[in-house]
Amino acid sequence: MAILATITDVAAFEPDIENYGISDFDGEIVKAQADVFRDLRIRWWPTQQHGLYDVKYVAGGNVEPDEELYTPSQLTRACVYQALGFHIYPKLSRFEPDVDVFERKMEHYRQEYEREMDLVLRDGVEYDLNNDNTISDNEKTATHHLRLKR
Repeated sequence: MAILATITDVAAFEPDIENYGISDFDGEIVKAQADVFRDLRIRWWPTQQHGLYDVKYVAGGNVEPDEELYTPSQLTRACVYQALGFHIYPKLSRFEPDVDVFERKMEHYRQEYEREMDLVLRDGVEYDLNNDNTISDNEKTATHHLRLKR
């Protein structure tokens, strides 16, 4: 599995993240990465024409994307936002009647995740469909073309 983000990437957005009494956030980052890939499978992959390229088939004849063929650097920010908003700050929050700082940060990063994924989808997901270690223009197709879809 490609690595999208590390604790160093998370600390670039939240420098104090390792000062909250939890020594290891690797599990949360791995979960966030899986969530980003799942989100791409749902929101982007069905819009792609898979053509004659070698793609991975699973039981039932469904085509699945290969996580190793994404450009990890394009998804790092989304993975960090996903980790902070959906895994790390919920773990730190007390969820008391008064909103704590972790809940506010959690909501902020959840919004940033949605914004970032929208931007990635609109810009074009970089996916090396023919597995030649280069991303050509036709392998970076935007999901949205600013046209009305019916």
